[in-house]
Amino acid sequence: MRKIIILLLALFFIVEAKEYSVNIYTVEIDVNSTKANGKAWDIAGGSPDILVYIDGEKMSFNPNCQNRYRCSMEFIVKDNSNSWYFEIYDRDFANNDLIGKGDCSLGKNCNFGSVVVSIIDK
Repeated sequence: MRKIIILLLALFFIVEAKEYSVNIYTVEIDVNSTKANGKAWDIAGGSPDILVYIDGEKMSFNPNCQNRYRCSMEFIVKDNSNSWYFEIYDRDFANNDLIGKGDCSLGKNCNFGSVVVSIIDK
């Protein structure tokens, strides 16, 4: 009887662990060299400082995305989702400029606004 209870408890914890699995993905971001109106992203004519929101949650600013047209970063997913809503901004002192926003799925190249977003399974 004791072995059966231990076995049932072990199975319970295995099932619970699967429900709370954590996945790590990489998002690759490619921004057009100019805004839709043809102007530069920054006042001095520089490239954007890419700021990313995923499903409404602001990601930590990645220094590798500062003054870049292309960058990548990892993000953690605590469920089994394979599609997310992205908002990509040029981070500025006063107001952040929207680069593009839309839904994108794992393994797809998604073009919205002035950006292409790709999600890769790490």
